[in-house]
Amino acid sequence: MCVWMKGRATAAPRGPCGPPLCLLVALVLIVERVGCDQDPLDPVYLPAALELLDAPEHFRVQQVGRYPPANSSLSSLSETFLLLQPWPRAQPLLRASYPPFATQQVVPPRVTEPHQRPVPWDVRAVSVEAAVTPAEPHARVLFHLKGQDWPPGHGSLPCARLHASHPAGTAHRACRFQPSLGACVVELELPPHWFSQDSTTRAQLAYTLEPAAQGPGGCGPGGEADPGEQALPVGSVELRPAAPPQYQEVPLDEAVTLRVPDMPVRPGQLFSATLLLSSNFTAGVLTLRIKVKKGLHVTAARPAQPTLWTAKLDRFKGSKHHTALITCHRAGPTVPEPDPLEPSEFLWVDFLVDNGTSGGVAVTRPVTWQLEYLGQAPEAEKDKMVWEILVSERDIRALVPLAKAEELVNTAPLTGVPRRIPVRLVTVDSGGALVEVTEHIGCESANAQVLQVSEACDAVFVAGKESRGARGVRVDFWWRRLRASLRLTVWAPLLPLRIELTDNTLEQVRGWRVPGPAEGVQEPEAAAGEEAERRVRGCRLQYQRAGVRFLVPFAAHPLDGGRRLTHLLGSDWLLDVSHLVAPHARVQDPRVASLEGGHILVGREPGVTSIEVRSPLSDSILGEQALAVTDDKVSVLELRVQPVMGISLALSRGTAHPGEVTATCWAQSALPTPKQEVALSLWLSFSDHTLAPAELYNRHDLGLSVSAEEPSAVLPAKEQGARLAVLVSGAGTDGLPLHVSLHPPEPCRRGRHRVPLASGTTWLGLPPAPTPAPAFPSSPGQSSPATEASMDGKGRTTGSVGDSGNVRGKFERAEEESGKEEEAEAREEEGEEEEMVPAPQRVTDLELGMYALLGIFCLAILIFLINGVVFVLRYQRKEPPEGAVDPASPQPHNWVWLGTDQEELSRQLDRQSPGPLKGERGCPCESGGGEAVTVAPAPAGGTTSSSNTLARKEAGGRRKRVEFVTFAPAPPAQLPEEPVGAPAVQSILVAGEEDIRWVCEDMGLKDPEELRSYMERIRGSS
Repeated sequence: MCVWMKGRATAAPRGPCGPPLCLLVALVLIVERVGCDQDPLDPVYLPAALELLDAPEHFRVQQVGRYPPANSSLSSLSETFLLLQPWPRAQPLLRASYPPFATQQVVPPRVTEPHQRPVPWDVRAVSVEAAVTPAEPHARVLFHLKGQDWPPGHGSLPCARLHASHPAGTAHRACRFQPSLGACVVELELPPHWFSQDSTTRAQLAYTLEPAAQGPGGCGPGGEADPGEQALPVGSVELRPAAPPQYQEVPLDEAVTLRVPDMPVRPGQLFSATLLLSSNFTAGVLTLRIKVKKGLHVTAARPAQPTLWTAKLDRFKGSKHHTALITCHRAGPTVPEPDPLEPSEFLWVDFLVDNGTSGGVAVTRPVTWQLEYLGQAPEAEKDKMVWEILVSERDIRALVPLAKAEELVNTAPLTGVPRRIPVRLVTVDSGGALVEVTEHIGCESANAQVLQVSEACDAVFVAGKESRGARGVRVDFWWRRLRASLRLTVWAPLLPLRIELTDNTLEQVRGWRVPGPAEGVQEPEAAAGEEAERRVRGCRLQYQRAGVRFLVPFAAHPLDGGRRLTHLLGSDWLLDVSHLVAPHARVQDPRVASLEGGHILVGREPGVTSIEVRSPLSDSILGEQALAVTDDKVSVLELRVQPVMGISLALSRGTAHPGEVTATCWAQSALPTPKQEVALSLWLSFSDHTLAPAELYNRHDLGLSVSAEEPSAVLPAKEQGARLAVLVSGAGTDGLPLHVSLHPPEPCRRGRHRVPLASGTTWLGLPPAPTPAPAFPSSPGQSSPATEASMDGKGRTTGSVGDSGNVRGKFERAEEESGKEEEAEAREEEGEEEEMVPAPQRVTDLELGMYALLGIFCLAILIFLINGVVFVLRYQRKEPPEGAVDPASPQPHNWVWLGTDQEELSRQLDRQSPGPLKGERGCPCESGGGEAVTVAPAPAGGTTSSSNTLARKEAGGRRKRVEFVTFAPAPPAQLPEEPVGAPAVQSILVAGEEDIRWVCEDMGLKDPEELRSYMERIRGSS
């Protein structure tokens, strides 16, 4: 139909069609297109449970408007998970279960950029050295296993092997990850021939992971072959020909500058500080006071130019500080410098660090400098400069922050629970040693609206008040003179929440009643008949149920303040946060509906309400979805049954995110073996075109029964959590058909409530070809032999799985019923006949469009009829014209002539009738111009002829004449000498000479003789 209409749409405009027909065709095409564009409403899936085990943080994700996914069916289920936190000690497991069957698999390794290959460990590699020199030819790389703290003695940690490639060759070295940091450092010495004498080159660094081995360091020797695509990139290191000087210059005043080394010093190390003088320094004596703490000594003061300056050192010891006084005298004349703008070296001061002063921990030693000389600025005489020397027993190369994760999903606005990522600071020493730093640490977040850092600098966190997310947000750490930065990605929720319901309108299910709250009320004992009636009175109406999911997209904002967002997984992906916000979700009016377990919506009574989720932090509404419960009745049309004899599971990795995992499970259905247990998955199909799995309903509200045509084909199975399960005791080679029926629970069955609400058929094994259409017998006489079974193995004639736990191996009605029971049921059926009227089906969009089109056409027809009636009534009351003798005679025709010249006037005068005209004639005129109208009434019983003349006089112009001539058919009494139907013409009627004179002047008759002659002609003609 859709294809045919598309072809008609392209061919319709070719032929001519009127506006109504074109409008009709356009409306029909629109309605048909609406119907063609609709997706089939068949959202079924296998209601199996998929769950991740040993996964720290994960979410279910789905695409917008695609649940269940397109590859799901009655026998299969597909779901996508997102693992955000790095993996713990073991790889996580994904378990699929549909009781009593279950299976599980190990989640495949993560896919790492850029080669999209799975890697079993989540490793972060940090290059410590940006450049190396021949004096320090070691490239150092720190490797860190993210995810958790690794306890001591963990023997499954792998090794990381660093590969360096250069045009001159390759080199490699490995290290093994150490607990509890889960980190190690590779210190790779680059060969000397890789360094160029006059240029800078680069070496590329990459790494591979390998299992630990017996031997030195716990790693194997490794091969010399190039790892190729198996290696993961780290970066590059610059090879410089010589090391740049590492010092800093600090001005003591305008003329003297201090140059000190910019690196930590070790105990027992001797180092020097240099004083520089500007070229305009003219003083002859300079005094320098140096004050140091214990553990640091000033050993010597050496002039850089002994021929120009002399230096004298005096030392004074104190209880806490030592003081050195250096006095310098000019020994000779000043020699002009080659570059007067550059300061020259003046004095070298040597320092010595005591052994064992740091205790293994880096400490600072302050050094105070003060200058005194003649000609010094007065404000600079008392100025002191303090310089701190970092003293450490270790050769510290870098400070590196280690975080358990580099990605954070900010769910704090949804739950009110802060999210945090632990951070540890370590120092990298020369030789590859790692030492954790815990004291005297400073830290700061570059953007507190995205991410915050704790006061102890041991964690970064979000508390729920952050308004944005970002990629690459920076957190700075410092310790002594060392600084380091950590960059993380924070994903923030884009509110409001999306609350998805499988059905927004819950309707009453026809014929289905369930035990109400009154069933548990204690009542006095009654007889057997009264007991059954009491139980029936305690039943309430059953409304439809719907599944509820809470979804929200997560995104990161740009750091520059732009509006372009980066979405987690993509702009069309949503994270399922039902397990987080379900405790904060509620129905506004609990009398209308209620939430069970946070994911099932139950209708209670007719009304309109909404589901809302409130923030636990501010009590604001995070999301809201309206719903309605109506008293319109729907019927359960059929049961869709899927046998489950086992569960299969398949896992695959996605490419949108390293933690994306897609799981697909499907039911195994084959020819059963004897004594095999079979679970039945049921879906309820309603008359309003909605589907619902049986898992949405309370198992005590479902009365389910199974029947088989073959004797002893099915037996009851032990209750293991499934809705319906049977034991197959025997089956043929062509398969075994099972018939499943749905009843109200046993306490609420009466009258027609004993008739099944719906039924369905499934085949165990392969159905025969062609598949016979299974049908239930309509009367007891048409029932075929069937078997029944109960939990205790005894035959029963009544009972169901939903309320008594029995599985019946028979058809819905027993073949033999007593006459009294039939009469009682007949009486009850009469009272409930109104209730069992078939429920109206829900109108589809196509039907709505057709009904709207039909209504428009009916309205147009009605308007047309009303218009016609009004037209007829209006013209029936209209009177005929005065000059018509016969009311049925045709209307006269009025002719108008416009003219100005004399010839036309003469022609009009000559055209008058030859017979004498009767009646008075007059020409009322108004002097002074304006308008002149002449009207001559026609005599009664004669030919009607009227002439109306209109003239207008304008200044300096000629009058225009308008003559109206009315032609009317001659009455039957017309004179015989006149031709039938000849028009009668009336000329201008003359009222007087003065009235006509101005007309003649306007016609050009100014001569008196011409005027007299014209007036005589008028009188003669009148």
